[in-house]
Amino acid sequence: MVNTIISDYEIILSHYSRVFVTRIELHPNTYSADNKVIRQFLKQLTSFLSDEYQSKVIYHCAREQETSEREHYHLELMLSAHKVNYSDRILSLVKAMWEMHANGTVAFVDNPYCIAHRGNKASLKHAIYRSSYLAKEHTKELNGKAKGFLSNKLPAAKTFDPTNDLMLVDPYITLERNRRKQAFKLAQSNTPQPRSQISKPSKYGWFNTLSHAQQLKECIASRTTSLNHLTDRFPIQNRQTYRYKNALINELSQDVITIKFNCDHSSSTS
Repeated sequence: MVNTIISDYEIILSHYSRVFVTRIELHPNTYSADNKVIRQFLKQLTSFLSDEYQSKVIYHCAREQETSEREHYHLELMLSAHKVNYSDRILSLVKAMWEMHANGTVAFVDNPYCIAHRGNKASLKHAIYRSSYLAKEHTKELNGKAKGFLSNKLPAAKTFDPTNDLMLVDPYITLERNRRKQAFKLAQSNTPQPRSQISKPSKYGWFNTLSHAQQLKECIASRTTSLNHLTDRFPIQNRQTYRYKNALINELSQDVITIKFNCDHSSSTS
């Protein structure tokens, strides 16, 4: 399962330099001894998302059951991050389609998405670790003959070379990122952080990640244009509020499901 997940990261990164990865949990209305219902749903979902976002789609789906009388599914979707950058709309579409297809329910996970960059080990180690959760053996014992892990096959790009790992780790990108980190640390050496802001190392060793605040500061330090307004302590005046609507049409009943998002965009200079 883990080998499949890592291989799929290589394959989709051969098509797109930035990959959007998101997760959601699906709960069916009734127990199923096989995976017929979920397979039909995944086929319809990938076809719909491919058309909707004009992107290739890879899914990983883990079937689990522990104390409940019904199974549930952990679903992970991978698309082009050039087409989609946030999870709200896509997860709302998955929810609406699952309710129509199986009369089921969904559960949203914390931090439901991340973006992986081709050859950038720092972004990939975090993304692959998150994905590896679907490969755990615990809670798959009650699946019986039903397969515990489902995924679709996507051909790699014609330029993909399977003899190297450049899709996952590009030495030049790693070297450049380390150079920028060292330059940033040197610049900050005279202004140490308060003890309360120092992030604790992860218990998972290799999968250590910086705090969001530290990542933002490093990002700002590596840019040529000013982004200091993002960390300004003072409130930004003249905020504007925009509303977005997205609709998914149920072709059978012609009902329209309206999804609303409230976005607060701060005015800034680039």
